[in-house]
Amino acid sequence: MTQIGSFWHRWDLHIHTNASDGKGSCQEILDEAQKKHVSCIAVTDHHTIANIDEMKRLAVPMNINVISGVEFRTEYGQSSVHMIGLFPDQHNGVKLDTEFLNENILNPLGISRSVIIQKGKAQMGNSNLTDENYFKEGMFNVQVDFRTAANLIHKYGGLVTVHAGSKSNSIDEEMKHEGPAKKNVTIEDSLGPVKEELFRDGYIDICDLTKPKEAAFYLKKFGKPSITSSDAHEVNEVGNNACWIKADLTFEGLKQIIAEPERVSFTYPKLLDRLRKNPDKFIIGLEVKRTASATMQEVWFDNIHIDINPGLVAIIGNKGSGKSALTDILALCADSANQNWAFLTPNKFRMSRPYNRSKQIEASIGWADKSLSAIKTLDASTDTTQPERVKYIPQNFLETLCTTEDDREFEDELKKIIFQYLEPAQRYGKTDLDSIIDYLTKENSRSCQEIQSKIRDLNAKVIQLEEMLEPEYRTKLVNELNYKQDQLNNALSAKPKEVSKPNIAGDDEALKAKALIEGLQMRIESIDHDIKKTQQEKSQLSKSIHELNSTRERLDRLNNQVMEISNDISDLFKANDLDVDSIMKLGYHPEILQDRILQLQLIFNEREKQLDPSLEGSMPFQFNALCIELEKSKLQLSEPELKYQKYLKDKQEWEKSLDEITGTPEKEGTINYLLAKLDYIDNRLNSEVGVYISQRKELVGALMNKKEEVLNTYNALFHPIVKFISEYHDALKDYPIEFDAAFAIREFGEHFFDYVSQQSVGSYYGKEQGALRIKENIDNVNLAEIESIVNFACMINDDLLTDKRDGQSGHRVVEAQIKKGHTKQEVYDYIYGMDYVMPFFQLKMNGKSISSLSPGERGALLLLLYLFIDMDDKPLIIDQPEENLDNESVFKYLVQFVKVAKQKRQIIMVTHNPNLAVVCDADQIIQMKIDKLNGNAVTFESGAIENHQINKIIVNILEGTYPAFHNRDSKYFDKTI
Repeated sequence: MTQIGSFWHRWDLHIHTNASDGKGSCQEILDEAQKKHVSCIAVTDHHTIANIDEMKRLAVPMNINVISGVEFRTEYGQSSVHMIGLFPDQHNGVKLDTEFLNENILNPLGISRSVIIQKGKAQMGNSNLTDENYFKEGMFNVQVDFRTAANLIHKYGGLVTVHAGSKSNSIDEEMKHEGPAKKNVTIEDSLGPVKEELFRDGYIDICDLTKPKEAAFYLKKFGKPSITSSDAHEVNEVGNNACWIKADLTFEGLKQIIAEPERVSFTYPKLLDRLRKNPDKFIIGLEVKRTASATMQEVWFDNIHIDINPGLVAIIGNKGSGKSALTDILALCADSANQNWAFLTPNKFRMSRPYNRSKQIEASIGWADKSLSAIKTLDASTDTTQPERVKYIPQNFLETLCTTEDDREFEDELKKIIFQYLEPAQRYGKTDLDSIIDYLTKENSRSCQEIQSKIRDLNAKVIQLEEMLEPEYRTKLVNELNYKQDQLNNALSAKPKEVSKPNIAGDDEALKAKALIEGLQMRIESIDHDIKKTQQEKSQLSKSIHELNSTRERLDRLNNQVMEISNDISDLFKANDLDVDSIMKLGYHPEILQDRILQLQLIFNEREKQLDPSLEGSMPFQFNALCIELEKSKLQLSEPELKYQKYLKDKQEWEKSLDEITGTPEKEGTINYLLAKLDYIDNRLNSEVGVYISQRKELVGALMNKKEEVLNTYNALFHPIVKFISEYHDALKDYPIEFDAAFAIREFGEHFFDYVSQQSVGSYYGKEQGALRIKENIDNVNLAEIESIVNFACMINDDLLTDKRDGQSGHRVVEAQIKKGHTKQEVYDYIYGMDYVMPFFQLKMNGKSISSLSPGERGALLLLLYLFIDMDDKPLIIDQPEENLDNESVFKYLVQFVKVAKQKRQIIMVTHNPNLAVVCDADQIIQMKIDKLNGNAVTFESGAIENHQINKIIVNILEGTYPAFHNRDSKYFDKTI
């Protein structure tokens, strides 16, 4: 098997020669660069390019590439921000040699040699020194305009690098005063409008740093790559702090880092001895070819045979080069359960139009035990009847788990691994962890639902009382009372004028008529009293019938639940020699209740007849008849008697109107009712609301206690994997992880703002401000304490009642903050229903929970599960595991996990990160290519890192760091190169 050399070139793009203030000659610098294996340098003397052509001439036989450069002092900063122009050898067919750069770069910027010499003489006086002495003094007394110089450099295809970060004469050190923050702060806090403009408007291409860790800021903030360099003035400084670049050793290669900067380091593992022990666990070859019946004109996979190393295999290539195609095909042939393909999809290789390419290509893999997989066309699916012989983690699958804000997908993967550790007896006949959890917590869920129902009832009561607490409500009552007082005053002033009772003594006819009328009036008053009494009775009957019917339905549900439970446990009890009736026996006689409802209904019907004015003999019918007879009888009275009777009637109606206005505390809308209501608001309402709120808080606490019981169930399920981790404590000492169950508040803000408008004045006004307040409230919750979680709900409620924004205060009406189509009841039910507080499996690393981890740390944690905790020894195929990991996480976590994993299994991975290809000591590099101009012909280069041809491929695709080269250098690199 061919071994492949792996080259990652060191670039030092900031070196001074003796043409400016450097101490070394061109040859001395090249000798030092060669000694330190620096493959590409940039000569960047201050305001001169005198040594560039000589350096290039001498470098050719030494296989060192030289890039033309010049360092400029600019007008920014007290000590001047330094920038460097780097130039291609040619631009638009014109050779950019020393003469060209002098005439078209330096002279237009006003820094010709003669100008610099004059500056030196002015500074040093007439000292009778040589022009060279004056030049070296004068070069530090000239400056260029930053923007003008950058535009000129770009005009001729050049790149602008700027000193940045903690480097001397950096844009950050010299322009801190431009920023909004105090001096001597971090680079993140030292930004200002001028500095940002230089970055964002394209004046700067690359940042030249001393500390590589500062590169992440410029990439994230401005999309700018960074390099590190020696800034060598002494010969022995050449190569110190040089960076590694994955590009060709040319100016065009350098330009590629603008899009893809990456640093690397590497080590070398040995895994071949496991091949002998478990040959059925290693893929040794892949064959992909056209089917015998293939008719498509495109080439694609034409007799591709790739020998695959049994150790760590790194698949590299440019975008669209077939890397994921290779992993998809391997996974398909090995019957992977994960078919989340990146290449074998209906919108790519399996596209049906104009024809389905995948039907015309077939593949198979060979195993180290000399067996072959079944030959499959690439439109086939995994054969689920066959054993899964590889574990496949596609890149898009891993990326989703690393970048999603929803921890549940991550948790799902964790659950799959936890399930593997459970003994059959702990699985209760279930096939996944969620089913086990549902099975163990079913009754707990029902208890929670019952408590939530009680909370909803209390919410309704609180809402009703809170409406009365609003100032507007009391004001309305006062206004109604004033109106009623005015009505009463008007009524009092309208008292009928008194009419004296006429003397009818001795007038038998008048006395007889009077007696008749008084008798009719008494009968009318009696019937009116009976009508009112019957109406009250009818109303009470209606209420009782309704409540009894509701109770019957409630009891029916209870009885059905009991019967369902009885049926559910029947087989269980029989299997354990238990009798349900001996443990629980419920007697239910709904017929008694139904009979009483029918009796009340008959009485109600009778009362309805008694109050029906259309039925002869009913009370209203009699009342109306007596009223008519009364009016006829009054016609028999004398004129004085008629006036007196009219007075009595008017007085009665007047007194009745007074009663209607003053009323009773129970009669709605009357003065006494309003007075009672105001007295209740002023003296008892707050106390009653407080009682209900206290009861609700107790119920929420009880609800959370029930939820906490679920955590105990979770922890019991964790025990086997916790035991495993404790057994490997030493192996994980640098990556401490722990499992437990915890509460999480999930998607609260998203659902909360479905109800609450962020355009309404209140604590949550403003989209960003409101979301930030929610986040801060959640962050302040101690999820390990029930009281803190309960207080969170109360705090959210209080935020709605009181405007807590800076500079704001005062009461707010909750209803005014609720979106149209929603109610206060919905909002309170959501806040206090606590459905957003969920128990979950928690995996921590270095004491940090998943939600607190960066995407890189999260990716590292997920890969730890696959690479370490998952003890399966079948081949592991991963598509770009580093995609969402920062360089620190790749080196600190992922590299270590891969090292552990490859001690027990073959790993085949697609990667763009040299830390994985080099530091993890890949035994084989496979570079994939697709020639789109030649019928999409797929080709590949394969071999070990030591191979010079593969090294060129890596340099074109990957990017490294000094530590990676230094580590690898001691093992493989030819020191003569």
